[in-house]
Amino acid sequence: MQRALLYALIAGSFLMLGGSPLWTRPILLAIAAAGLAVAPGRTLRFPRENRLIDAALLTILAAMGVQLIPLPATVADALSPHSADVLANLHYALGDTPQRWRPLTLDSTATLYAMSVVAIGIAAFWIARASFAAGHTRQFCRVIALGSGIAAAVALVQKFSTPTLLLGAIAPAARNANPFGPFVNRNHFAAWLLMCAAVAVGYLIAHLHIHAEYHRRFREAFKYFLTSGALLTGIAATLTVMTMLFTMSRSAAAGLGAAALGGAWLGRPRIRIERTAIPSVLAATGVMLLVAVAFIDFGGWSARLQESFRDPAEGLGRITIWRQSLPIARDFLVTGTGAGTFELAMSQYQQSRVWIGAMSGWVHINNAHSHYLQVAAEGGLLLIVPSLIAICATAILGFRRVRHDAGEMMWTRVGAMAGLIGIAVQSIWEVSLTVPANAVMCGVLAALAVYRRETTNPPAPRH
Repeated sequence: MQRALLYALIAGSFLMLGGSPLWTRPILLAIAAAGLAVAPGRTLRFPRENRLIDAALLTILAAMGVQLIPLPATVADALSPHSADVLANLHYALGDTPQRWRPLTLDSTATLYAMSVVAIGIAAFWIARASFAAGHTRQFCRVIALGSGIAAAVALVQKFSTPTLLLGAIAPAARNANPFGPFVNRNHFAAWLLMCAAVAVGYLIAHLHIHAEYHRRFREAFKYFLTSGALLTGIAATLTVMTMLFTMSRSAAAGLGAAALGGAWLGRPRIRIERTAIPSVLAATGVMLLVAVAFIDFGGWSARLQESFRDPAEGLGRITIWRQSLPIARDFLVTGTGAGTFELAMSQYQQSRVWIGAMSGWVHINNAHSHYLQVAAEGGLLLIVPSLIAICATAILGFRRVRHDAGEMMWTRVGAMAGLIGIAVQSIWEVSLTVPANAVMCGVLAALAVYRRETTNPPAPRH
C-alpha cells in the first residue's frame, strides 16, 4: 500500500501540471500524509545513521514555521531591520495600515505554500526510504525508467502538435510561457527528466550486472540484450535523455554532464575490480544515444548558448538578476524575507526595466534564477544553515552507502547520487525544486541513495 501511494505521489505531482497550481497542494499533501500514516512505525522510525538528515529536514520546516509566527513589531525589526521599510512601501502601495504584530515573512500565504512544497518533498523522502528498506527497489526503478520514457515521448508529441499548451489542452496563464509536457517552464521539465534519466541509467547498468547472460561473448550478450527487458529500459532512458536535450535547457545540460562525471567517479572502484563483457554491451546503448543526438536542434542550442554570453545591458540576463538579488540576501541576512516571497521582495529591489512587446508590459523578476541565492534571500541564515547540513549529510551518507554496498543494485544508488549531483548543478541557474513534482523526485532520489535494506533474522531453533 505504501509503495502504491509513493507511485501516486510521483504520478500525481507530475500529471497535475507539476504541482504548480495552488489547488494541487492539498491533494498532494493528503497523498503524502496517507503514505506516512500507512506504516508510521517504519516510516517515522528515523534510523540512527539518518538522524542528522532527518533533524536538518525538520529544522527547515521549523524555520519556515518561525517565519510565520506573529511577533511584536519591535522584535521583528530587531531580527529583520529592513523589513519595516519594505513593508511600509508595500502597505503604501496597497493602502494597508502597518500592524503592531507581524511575522518575519513578508507574505504569510506565500510562505505557507512554499512550506507545503518542502513538506511534500520531505514526506516523499521518508515514504520512499521506508519503501526501499522493505524491498522492491528493482521494480521501482523499472517503473520510473519506463514511466519517464513514456512521459518523455508523449511530451515530444505534444510539443510538436500543440507547442503553446500544457498537456496538449491547457493554455498557461502567462502569455510568454514556453510550456513542455505538464510543466509551464521547460527548464523545470528538464530537471524532472534529468533525475529520472539518472535512475533509469543506474538501473540499466545494475540489470546488466545481475544477469549472467551479459558476461558471455559480445555476440551472445548483445543478442540477449535485444530479447530481454534491458532493451526496453535502454529505449526509455534514451527517450528521456533525448527529450531533456530537446528542451534546450542549458542548466539541465550542465547538470547532465555533472551527473555523468559524478556517476563515473562513484562507480569507478567497482568497474576497476570487475572483468566482464558489460562495457561492450553498454557500447550499444551509447550508439542509441548517439542516434538520439541526430534529432537535437543544434541551431537552437547555438542560439541558446549565445544568449548565455550576451551583454547584461541588453536585457535581464542571469548576471543582472543575480546582481539585483544580492541586496535582498544582504539586507535580510538573518531571517530572510520569508519562504516563497522573493517575487514580492524583488518588487522593491528591481532596478532594470525591460519592455516585452509580446506581453505589452515590463518584465518583473519573479525568481532569483539560482536556488541557492533564492534560499539565501528568502530564508537567510535561518534556512541556509539547516539546508547546508541536510545537503552535506545526504552526500556523505550516500557516498558511504555506495562504497559499502556489495550488491549489484549498488548501481541504482550511483544513479540516484548522480541525479542529485545533476540537480544540484542545475540549481545554480534555476529554481526547479520549488515545483512539487521535482521536490518529490529529489526526495525519492535521496532516499534511493541512503536507504538501508531491512534484514530479517531467522528464528532461533528450538531444542
